[in-house]
Amino acid sequence: MRLLSLEVSNLRNLQSVSLLPHPNTNFVIGANGSGKTSLLESIALLSNGRSFRTPDSKKLIRHGSDQLVVFSAIESEHSGKHRVGISKSGKGITSAKLDGKLQQKVSALAKVFPVISIETNSMELIEGGPSLRRSLLDWGMFHVEHRFLEIWGQYRAGLKQKNALLKSGKKVNTTELQHWNRVIAHFGERLDIERTQYCDALIEQFGRIRHDYFESELEIQFRYRPGWDKATFVTLEQCLSEKMESEIQRASCLYGPHRADLDILWNGSLAKDICSRGQKKLVLYGVRLAQIAYMMRKTGVSPILLLDDLPAELDEKNINNVIRFLKEFPCQTFITAISDQSITQEMLSAFEEHKMFHVEHGTFEEIR
Repeated sequence: MRLLSLEVSNLRNLQSVSLLPHPNTNFVIGANGSGKTSLLESIALLSNGRSFRTPDSKKLIRHGSDQLVVFSAIESEHSGKHRVGISKSGKGITSAKLDGKLQQKVSALAKVFPVISIETNSMELIEGGPSLRRSLLDWGMFHVEHRFLEIWGQYRAGLKQKNALLKSGKKVNTTELQHWNRVIAHFGERLDIERTQYCDALIEQFGRIRHDYFESELEIQFRYRPGWDKATFVTLEQCLSEKMESEIQRASCLYGPHRADLDILWNGSLAKDICSRGQKKLVLYGVRLAQIAYMMRKTGVSPILLLDDLPAELDEKNINNVIRFLKEFPCQTFITAISDQSITQEMLSAFEEHKMFHVEHGTFEEIR
């Protein structure tokens, strides 16, 4: 995957930006608040319709503007060249276009333009709640398993209907509830099979990343929890049937893949509880690089990689480990740093073919 050109209008302090990135590596240098992270944010927004910094899209729109617009020409390894664009208005309306055609869902852009970002808020993958780790798994499955989106959509539709029934405030019709339990169980168990297979593949790939690039420093184990007790209940349908009364009392669907989690353990304990911040960073990089490697090997497609302030996030040894990975699994990469002095000679030597941009007050200039 390559981003050929990028145009950004009215996103935070980026009033009007037009860039022609290098197909391999792009360094973006600038002081805090200059707009370098906003550039990465615009690329991520173009892929998944969401900011990695805030859930409130109104905060993305430049003060005094009615809407933001991000537009790009891209080239995929499989499907060739495309034009992708997204806009967000102050009224909360999002419009996504692919090759000039308005799309019903932003996922249409994500499918042709996969992006992985590692930035300050990414640490929530380790420290935050289960929904973030489910999203990590679902992102990976979305890009490598063709059946995932259909199965997940059917499951979510059934879950929405069941929760509406439970929260209706009326006496619950158990016959109707049993119907939605069967729907949820059917698609939920298929979803669980897909997730389990993806977890197994990701864990195997993580082991290779740890061995090849981090010299086995990461004493990490993973434990996937499906969202119900498989040791007690043979099937999800059995679980939902036996827990029907408790779900009625709590007016919520309490069991199924929407309650799953991927525990990240360090020597048997949750990493978020015992790891230092530096160790958590290594775990985060290990997991995300494993996703990239598995995606490339499974599909032949390389995602765009956004690394916000890489020199500050890792020590020199592990920066060099990441560099070695990217030489074996080349992605178009955007790396931000506060100053060009933060970009080591090892990085410049490894990424000999690159472009470097300096940003100040939302204005970008290529450094020759």
